[in-house]
Amino acid sequence: MRYRYLLGVLIGVAAALSWADARAQLIGPGSWYIGGEGGWTSLDNAKVGKVPGTINHDDGWNAGVRFGYMSGPWRFEGEYRHQENDINSIAGIAASGTTTAEAIMANVIYDFSLGSAFSPHIGAGIGAVDLNSSARANGVGGVLRGNDDWEFGYQAIAGLRYAFNPNWALDLDYRYLATADAKLHFTPNVGGGTASSDYSSHSLVASISYVFGAPPPPPPVAAPAAVPAPPPPPQRKVFLVFFDWDRDAITRQGMQILQQAAASYKSGAPVRVQITGYTDRSGSPGYNQRLSERRANNVANAMAGMGVPRNQMAVSGRGENDNRVPTADGVREPQNRRVEIAL
Repeated sequence: MRYRYLLGVLIGVAAALSWADARAQLIGPGSWYIGGEGGWTSLDNAKVGKVPGTINHDDGWNAGVRFGYMSGPWRFEGEYRHQENDINSIAGIAASGTTTAEAIMANVIYDFSLGSAFSPHIGAGIGAVDLNSSARANGVGGVLRGNDDWEFGYQAIAGLRYAFNPNWALDLDYRYLATADAKLHFTPNVGGGTASSDYSSHSLVASISYVFGAPPPPPPVAAPAAVPAPPPPPQRKVFLVFFDWDRDAITRQGMQILQQAAASYKSGAPVRVQITGYTDRSGSPGYNQRLSERRANNVANAMAGMGVPRNQMAVSGRGENDNRVPTADGVREPQNRRVEIAL
């Protein structure tokens, strides 16, 4: 019976990740991720069925790994976490021992966008938990044992994520993990036979995740031919400079476009130069806004070095707004990573 829980949760984890992959094919692309986690765990005092009183625990620790898929605000992940707490007393009698839990969980998490690198999230999970307890009551001789008892587990998740960039993120979570009653075995000195005990814990978990899928640099994009200015009023000229993913450095092809734009400016009467930076929709809106401004300022500085007066330029960033190629959130589109130079 107990191994059915483990088999069921492994099937559940596989089904959740397969569903996430199928969902991505139906509604748009997402990203796979992997992460490590660890932190502090408090285990509630366990009420034992056949023994008066409770089993009391000290604060302990947890560590684990997770692997999942994120699409838009949703995350679907499989998680393994080890939790360990020392036992300090049994039914009021000083004791020494340990209670451990090996949790295999399938989680669903929803991230709320704040328009910045920070995003709160909530979630839930179900799975199987292997509980192990072993302790000796000091001066009594009673021994408590509960080994390899797989039970159905469930958890609630709430926390905050900080995205350093599109590839790396830090999560700080509160996680409540509980199981169905565990089976504990006692020696005759403390009652004998088998009793049931509850397991519920409160954990603060910090994790670092790496998001896969950073694309290679896009192929060079040819600049559109400059349109000769007819007699007044002059026609608007637009030059496009494209950038590598998550970069603000101007490429060799981009410098060639800047030289064409500077030559076009110097070939006629002085005009106003509008320089506007953009990004694709990968990464948070706040991060993308700052990246677009850096791209625009780098282009303005380069054109100033080519003889275009800086006081004739209006420089701004539009972040992930006004996509050249409309995409869903999170998509890395090379045509959207650009600076537009309008004369």
